[in-house]
Amino acid sequence: MNKKLLYLLVFTIVAFACSKASSNNPDEKIIPPVMEDDSSGNGLDSSQHYVTHYVGQGKNSNLTIDGNKEHYSCGDIISINAGNYDQISIKNLASDGCPIVITNGGDVLITGDNGRKMTLSNLNGVVINGDLSNSGKKGFIFKDIGYQPVVLNGDINNLTLQNLSFTNIGDYVINYKSNKKYNGNPDSYSQNLKFLSISCENTAPMLIITAQNNSGSTLTHVIKNLEIAYCQFRNSPDVGTVVQADNVEDYNIHHNQIDHINSENDEHNGIFLISGNGRFHHNVVTNHQGNAIRAWLFSFGSTPKTVSIYNNIVVNSRKYSGFEVQSFREDMKAGVTTYANALIFNNTCGDLNLSKDWYGSVVDVYDLLGGSCEVFNNLAFNFPSPKPGSNIWDLQGSTKVKGDHNLYFNTMDKAGFSIGSEFSLSANSDAKGAGRAYALEDDFYGKPRNTGAPSIGAIE
Repeated sequence: MNKKLLYLLVFTIVAFACSKASSNNPDEKIIPPVMEDDSSGNGLDSSQHYVTHYVGQGKNSNLTIDGNKEHYSCGDIISINAGNYDQISIKNLASDGCPIVITNGGDVLITGDNGRKMTLSNLNGVVINGDLSNSGKKGFIFKDIGYQPVVLNGDINNLTLQNLSFTNIGDYVINYKSNKKYNGNPDSYSQNLKFLSISCENTAPMLIITAQNNSGSTLTHVIKNLEIAYCQFRNSPDVGTVVQADNVEDYNIHHNQIDHINSENDEHNGIFLISGNGRFHHNVVTNHQGNAIRAWLFSFGSTPKTVSIYNNIVVNSRKYSGFEVQSFREDMKAGVTTYANALIFNNTCGDLNLSKDWYGSVVDVYDLLGGSCEVFNNLAFNFPSPKPGSNIWDLQGSTKVKGDHNLYFNTMDKAGFSIGSEFSLSANSDAKGAGRAYALEDDFYGKPRNTGAPSIGAIE
């Protein structure tokens, strides 16, 4: 068994007073900061004239939308009539210009029984949006399903899944598996996949994109440009990993809220378990067990890229550090991939590893196999069991860490937060304006940064 596989094997919230000092009780929950959903638009080009097609009957029926049987093109909206459906199949749709948009005409429900699901096959240039009017609702509703309510098959490119809700799901919420071998040509990978404004409560993992066969010099199921944003995942006591994606170039994971998970799971979980390179930023993870992200680094081609982890808030974990960066020999394929570098900066992490049965730091750094690692401008508080010698990083391999302008405080109060549940800094906080100069434009809340003298942590 290879080392990487071995690693894989191996909102009921109680309010507390904002002025309260840090706690060492892993059962005491915090109120996570609030982020507004600012996911981009509805997929429509305002310059286009759209034609709307109304489909579906509800009434526990099956619905198939098949581009091989009826022609749909740029400028078409397919509106699924409200009601309950056993299965919805959407396949063989392609648009090279503006997208084909599939939306809901009222609540579209798929509920109960393992065989009820939505299947998406061979799509290119499609937006599936459960809230075309931007009203804040999620019109595609999946509930009480034991097995994989959304399954992706075949060639999937330029797809957006947006404004869907899932409750009480027993197996992978969204699953996409493929054996397609990567050779660098566009037909050997999927690109531009977006998963936006998806809510999950008491479910299995939200998104699984796994490679089926990565043996030898072969990479399979490569995704280029993967975006996961404005998703909410909560109240799942044994989920383990929320998102796993195996071979990704340029991921952009941001503005997601994870709360109250893994209270009954003791494995070494990466809440996001992502292999490849990209950015992880503006996320908030609270009341949990596991690293917010286990970033397993490599770059496609011969030019090293960077994994950037910044502007995240990670607070109140039962076990493990805020983040992990690591590389594996089996991902270094001659002529296909190379190492990647890591930047971990301007994060706020506190009350980590409260069970004290592991080391808890801002980031665990393993071998990056040639890649560099910089850790700076991070704000930390109350790590009851840090690695001796550093409260900021736990060095688990031979990669040297370049670290500076990080601050650690024994308690939340000493860190100088003006409003504890928002983690914003008071004017007299030692972290205010004390960071290394860096061209980071905004903070966790989208407020402009002072790039010449930024504050330390996720909040400017």
